[in-house]
Amino acid sequence: MTADQSMKPWTVPVALGERSYTIHIEPGCLGRAGELMAARIPPGPCLVISDTTVARLHGETVLASLRRLGRPVTLASFPAGEASKSPGELGRLWEACAAARLDRDGTVVALGGGVVGDLAGFVAATWMRGVGFVQVPTSLLAMVDSAVGGKTG
Repeated sequence: MTADQSMKPWTVPVALGERSYTIHIEPGCLGRAGELMAARIPPGPCLVISDTTVARLHGETVLASLRRLGRPVTLASFPAGEASKSPGELGRLWEACAAARLDRDGTVVALGGGVVGDLAGFVAATWMRGVGFVQVPTSLLAMVDSAVGGKTG
């Protein structure tokens, strides 16, 4: 039996009153990402933001899970690495928000960690007040970064 097979799903409630949310930890749950976030995100379009490496590995799985919610879903990716935290990439991602028709009923989904979470979070914080934002980390390091980062606005 592998570690992934023996690990049971965990949910960790984060009690913040009106801003409360739940953290889901489960091996292989990317295919259920849409289902896990459905009750917590606005009903509009979703823009998944990722770097090209993570998008290649996991993008289609997460896009398919979000499409099952019946919402328009778009993927925007950028080159991996700190150099992508730039005004140029920010502008390109704002253009992706416009092309995806992301409004206050929409959600930005950060697929990955580190630079992905930082850049996608900043896009959500500066695109339009009220846009939903969800972190979908893809590694243990990305989970820790998502949990303690939060430096997006």
